Amino acid sequence: MKKIFTILILLTSSLTSFAQIDFNNYNYQYKEKCYGSGPTYYTTRQVNLYQSMSTESAIISEIPSGVAVEVTDSFFGNLGWWQVCYDGETGWVKKAYLTKKQPVQKTQTYQDDDDNSSISSTDQDTDVGFEPFLAKANSSANFRTAPSTSSSVIRQLPAGAQLYIFSKQNANGFYKAIDIKTGKIGWVSKSLVKWTGEADINYSGAFQSTGSTLNYNSDVIIRNKSSYKITLVVGGETFYLSPNSTETISISPGKKYYIATAPGVMPTSGYQTFRSYQVYEWEFWVETRRY
Repeated sequence: MKKIFTILILLTSSLTSFAQIDFNNYNYQYKEKCYGSGPTYYTTRQVNLYQSMSTESAIISEIPSGVAVEVTDSFFGNLGWWQVCYDGETGWVKKAYLTKKQPVQKTQTYQDDDDNSSISSTDQDTDVGFEPFLAKANSSANFRTAPSTSSSVIRQLPAGAQLYIFSKQNANGFYKAIDIKTGKIGWVSKSLVKWTGEADINYSGAFQSTGSTLNYNSDVIIRNKSSYKITLVVGGETFYLSPNSTETISISPGKKYYIATAPGVMPTSGYQTFRSYQVYEWEFWVETRRY
């Protein structure tokens, strides 16, 4: 069945009084300013604000790294572009260079316990795409906080350690991965892992739409009905939920991949389309089976 989208263009008319103007001496240039009212995102690097959805279009201005912008149009997110309001100007930026969490500089090293707060959010939310597969360490390997040999080591993976790899794409020769034993997210050298199988992907989604909200973003209610601390990744953003707790998180609209995991639990993952002004709910529990 074909879906037909009708775009309504509202035309406003008004009575205008005209005065005689000498255009030869008139040098006024009108530039409409924007006043952002959408969700706030932050740049993960210095980015260009383009006049249209093309790197060939005119550059309106440069936005420094870590600066807040207001997202005014996310409809074309599947094409990789969002319209934003920055410093009173409207333009287009690459969606991949925006993050919901305000980037912070790493001030601590990671301690191998249950606290993930010392990991830089920028490293956790570095998005490499979603082409997941299962793997194992083919030898002892360092599991790191960032895709660099100079980054802190979360723990040393023993040979045979089970891993969930986010994507076949790598960053600086490192795979972004979940250590299934600990449920933690980190980076491991591509050369030290071996493919063991495809990861299961739920293409129909796991989040149920249960109502509407006045918020532009989707309000997502997550219920953790387990005694585990769970890690939830939605479209590159990472959230942590305490055992037996309920949290409401804000997700920007669009089709997103998701991954949920807990220590010793095989991650569950798939795709979900989130829509503006909608409420979604999802429950997480751990099921133990004997074979």
